[in-house]
Amino acid sequence: MLSEKPLPTSSVKGQSLDAIDVENDAELDALTAQVLAAGNKIAESERTEMIRKGIIDEHGNLLKTELPEDMRKDADRDFGG
Repeated sequence: MLSEKPLPTSSVKGQSLDAIDVENDAELDALTAQVLAAGNKIAESERTEMIRKGIIDEHGNLLKTELPEDMRKDADRDFGG
């Protein structure tokens, strides 16, 4: 799901791929943890947004099952090609 707002990763600072020794397991583990933390922030932000929009409930159950008009099987749509 594409977000209309910037991704919430600005607070996740630390290693960059260019600045670490990829042969050093501790540095690689730190980078992996950083990437996973950033991904978790994005996932939580998207989850919160879907709850706010009424798409899912707080347990992740889908509340809306209708497709938008242009995504329905019988829709007359133009993909601009």
